[in-house]
Amino acid sequence: MTTMSKDMDTLVDGTKYGDVTILIDGQRFLAYKGILSARSAVFAAMFKHPMQESTENCIAISDVEPGVFKELLRYIYTDQLTCLETMAQKLYEAADKYDIQTLKSLCRCHIVKKMNSETAADTLVLADMHGDHEMKSHALRFLIGSEAGTVTKSAGWKKMFRTHPYLVDETIGALTARKNVS
Repeated sequence: MTTMSKDMDTLVDGTKYGDVTILIDGQRFLAYKGILSARSAVFAAMFKHPMQESTENCIAISDVEPGVFKELLRYIYTDQLTCLETMAQKLYEAADKYDIQTLKSLCRCHIVKKMNSETAADTLVLADMHGDHEMKSHALRFLIGSEAGTVTKSAGWKKMFRTHPYLVDETIGALTARKNVS
């Protein structure tokens, strides 16, 4: 970590300095609009236009956990992560929501690298929900290259079968197409 990153990391605590307050589940994070805006087009739009967030200097966030947001702030301020191993999916979702493409890419790479028979179907659903064609392609390749019995017994596959049956059809279609080519 560079000296600047270390210095900026002191701001991640989010309790001493800032010009905007972010409220999540009763926790307050102070941050700087300029830094948030420089790293996120979504924050930039919030602060640029006369919206409630920019006029009141307060943002209430209900769909990101405080710990995940703190790690998101760490990345915004320092370009560093400390909890990727345990928060990759939630950070991916937050990065997508706030349009932080470099973080989204880091999380995507981690999720794909760690994908296994238990997580592949969940990864496919995540990719589909976020319109991530690259991740979806990796998940489909993994699924069609795996032993059917292993994957279809996973909790993720069973859940996908119930909640996203079109993805099951897409996976079977990709498998059939692959077999026809071979």
